[in-house]
Amino acid sequence: MSRARPRLEHAEKTADDLTDIYSSPPIPPRDIAEENGVHVLFVDFGKHAETVSGLVDFSKARLYVNGSDKFERQSFTIAHELGHWLLHKELYDADPERYNVLPRFSDPFRDDPLEQEANRFAASLLIPRRLLVPVLHAPVSKLSKIFMVKRAMMERRIREVRK
Repeated sequence: MSRARPRLEHAEKTADDLTDIYSSPPIPPRDIAEENGVHVLFVDFGKHAETVSGLVDFSKARLYVNGSDKFERQSFTIAHELGHWLLHKELYDADPERYNVLPRFSDPFRDDPLEQEANRFAASLLIPRRLLVPVLHAPVSKLSKIFMVKRAMMERRIREVRK
């Protein structure tokens, strides 16, 4: 199911196409998910609340998001899982047993191309290149507040955009 190389440009273009109607941050990932036929539910993961941020249910067109996470984390989770929905649904439909809920703090699939694509999609959705480039001179702390993302995510996105 996994691809040998991640299709990062495709992931970014897919996100860009969804955000081209927004002229300023923050980008609303929940609205975008709902507009694309995926219902977002904030849930209590119980004993797994510390280890699971969210997951996508391909069969029910739902994204389950950890209701106890902070807003910035929830936004990223929605964007990441929406990336899986839009970019990988056909792969998971072909082999649903291969889809796993990944633990939040360990990163066993960091090199998995599908996870890389979902991460790039999420970063591109929440921080569109066309909105970031004109303000790259601003302090990272200010940018992360404007885009309503964690500082680490903003730092990583700035590195991607400057490449």
